[in-house]
Amino acid sequence: MGKEYIHEVENMPQDKPISSIIGFRGTNSKMIGLLDQFQLLKINLIKVWYSGWIHFHALHGTAGVGKTTIAVQIYQDPQIQILYRCRAWVTVGRVPQQISQILRGILTQLCGITQEDEEKGDFLKERLAGKNCLIVLDDVLETKVLKLLVRSISNIKDVCIHVLLMGRHRKSMKDVITETWYEVRLLKEEESMELLCGKVFGDESCPPQLHKSATKIAKLCEGLPLLILTVADILSKSEQNRNLAYWNEVAERRNSVFTDAYNPISKVLFPSYEYLPQHLKMPFMFMGVFPQDYHTSPSKIIDMLTADGLWYDRECLRELAIYYSLVLRSLKSMDKTQGEFGVREYKTCRLHSSWQHVCRGEASKIKFYHVLNKLLDAQEEGLKGQRGLCLENNILFGIKEFSNLVRLNCASSTRSLLFYGPYHQYPIPIDVGFMLLREIDALTQRFYTFPIEILSLVQLKYLALTCNGELPATISKLFNLRVLIMHPHMKIRRCGAPSYVPIQIWDMKELEHIEIPGKSLAAPSHLASLKKLSTLVGVNTSICTILKLSGRIPNIMKLRIQIELTPYDDHNDLLSCFGCISTLESLEMLKFSITNPVIKHGHVFSGSLKLPRNLKKLHLSGMGLSWEYMDAIGCLPSLKVLKLRSYAFVGSHWETDRSRWKPQRPSFSSLEYLLIEESDLVQWKPGFESFRRLSYLSMKHCYELEEIHKPYSLSISGIKIIEIELEDCNPLALTCAKKLQPSAGVTLRVIASYSLYEKPTTIKFVRYGGDYISELKRYGGYYYRSELERRGGNYVGEMERRAL
Repeated sequence: MGKEYIHEVENMPQDKPISSIIGFRGTNSKMIGLLDQFQLLKINLIKVWYSGWIHFHALHGTAGVGKTTIAVQIYQDPQIQILYRCRAWVTVGRVPQQISQILRGILTQLCGITQEDEEKGDFLKERLAGKNCLIVLDDVLETKVLKLLVRSISNIKDVCIHVLLMGRHRKSMKDVITETWYEVRLLKEEESMELLCGKVFGDESCPPQLHKSATKIAKLCEGLPLLILTVADILSKSEQNRNLAYWNEVAERRNSVFTDAYNPISKVLFPSYEYLPQHLKMPFMFMGVFPQDYHTSPSKIIDMLTADGLWYDRECLRELAIYYSLVLRSLKSMDKTQGEFGVREYKTCRLHSSWQHVCRGEASKIKFYHVLNKLLDAQEEGLKGQRGLCLENNILFGIKEFSNLVRLNCASSTRSLLFYGPYHQYPIPIDVGFMLLREIDALTQRFYTFPIEILSLVQLKYLALTCNGELPATISKLFNLRVLIMHPHMKIRRCGAPSYVPIQIWDMKELEHIEIPGKSLAAPSHLASLKKLSTLVGVNTSICTILKLSGRIPNIMKLRIQIELTPYDDHNDLLSCFGCISTLESLEMLKFSITNPVIKHGHVFSGSLKLPRNLKKLHLSGMGLSWEYMDAIGCLPSLKVLKLRSYAFVGSHWETDRSRWKPQRPSFSSLEYLLIEESDLVQWKPGFESFRRLSYLSMKHCYELEEIHKPYSLSISGIKIIEIELEDCNPLALTCAKKLQPSAGVTLRVIASYSLYEKPTTIKFVRYGGDYISELKRYGGYYYRSELERRGGNYVGEMERRAL
């Protein structure tokens, strides 16, 4: 166990406004975790280029994540010390010294003399001629200071210099041309556990009775070394640090250990918030309102900010994630094979719990919002004048004392009312005199019927609630409403007449987003339209309604509709629906589902399939069209995502023929992600130059699938990863996929999973565009790796068994 390493991490720079520190202050210690990133950086530093060049490498990441720890290991590595005889370390800090003093300090370290030496700078530079130098600039916060330092270092001639930059924000280092960027990741769960137990128990192992609780505590720290060690320090100093009941309380957050840990590290984290540009501070602070580990879509965050009167470019979340390392994000499947800068939109975003604590404290202080968990949180000094209330305990409004405190102290100032506690299925009144509310998010609070008191809130712009009742016709009183979301408590299908969205909704001209699953939408008889509507999600409709609907929503961008066919519906009218939808020129995402598909093999549809030309994402389910209709989809120039479920298309063969198209337009030219789920497909055969950008192919529950041919993206050389996922498909499909040969620079990953056997089985196969193949199989609780190398035309294999 590396005691020195723990001491090192605990004593990381606290970002106080102190002057620069010249000289190395690290200790010789064993690093826990992050070995992969250490090795990558070391490999790049060992590659010494030409004398006279300066090479920059950058480590960036949130405070306390381990940047300095990696750099210390690099600085003290024996191979690095042999290669770089001349080394210098400077902690720049928030209040740096004069550039001339820092530069002289660097030179004296590189030459191995004291800073008090009176030798001239030119003589020092002569002593460095022809040598390899490593300069570490830690804690870089100011772009201006960094530019001056880089310019000064560049004046050192005839020397091969590698500069390792470290900073919290990539933005502060963006103007320096760097060969390699490394965002220091959070620790994995097993690494977190090792660090936690090493601090608490020293050289002893974790007692077996505490192991389960320790694992939960390590997981709650979410991989941040600074938080792990702060929590571990509190645990180690407690008189109950071997008491199971105490550890269970910590793991279930029933005592103050985590709060006591958040408070001191907030002082370390806060400067990162201070350095944010003004236009990013409010959206970042707003994200703290969501509960820990609450994954939120970027579109929801932006919609809520806009409703609150804080309009922001949708790129702000991406900027916080990439350039400031402050937002944790999950990627969509199609983006997992791309680099960070190639991802334009995240699946979900959230904050680390440490940052959530910082944001909530600052938000409450400036009266932006106040989070309430218990009655004690509703004291007058905390509530008074708050602009937003966030309840993480939904029953608080059922307590009369709480309602009175809200009515007296902030009902007149509150603009946002957010329910983010555990789902509560019993209705609670919320009428405490709110008059100026702009947004209500109550999806975790059930209402039996639509709460009529909401209809008096004419300033309301965002409304989300859970209710199985009918939406009243008087909903049109909320004429400022932009977002309307109403989810059912339970998805219950009614017998007889369907439940309709009131026709008066067409009078709400400000609506931009409608999401009402399970309700049927009817087109009005009068000439009404919702010109601002960009998103329509989850509504049921009929073929007849769609034929009338398209002209009423001219600027729609996202459309998700469900159709339940009746015995009297002509299936040929489906093509007429798409003909109407094709007139929606702004449409970028279409999800079209038949809820009760009746697949008729061999059925011939009359007519052609038409779709909006600007579509980027298309999800189809249950239509039963033949594969020939895919030609119309293949010519869409902007289509990136295509998902086909529940026999959307039927037939044993799907072949795209390059000869059918003009030479300048191969089919599926922009498609990056293709999913086929539940299909009778036997052979998938892309034509020449089809699917030239495909990076993720997913086949699920295609039990008859036998052949997967090579998409053109595998034939285009370049550094990229292409992944094929097979879930419960015919084993012949895996055999076929393993034979696909990628071009130079292309990595092919094949992942096949089967739940049909006694134990779930996962097989991972990798081919690297040349001659190297790696196969990883998982049977039950073990991985089996088979590595094959090609030697003289023959494959030589080695099998290795690893426990999970």
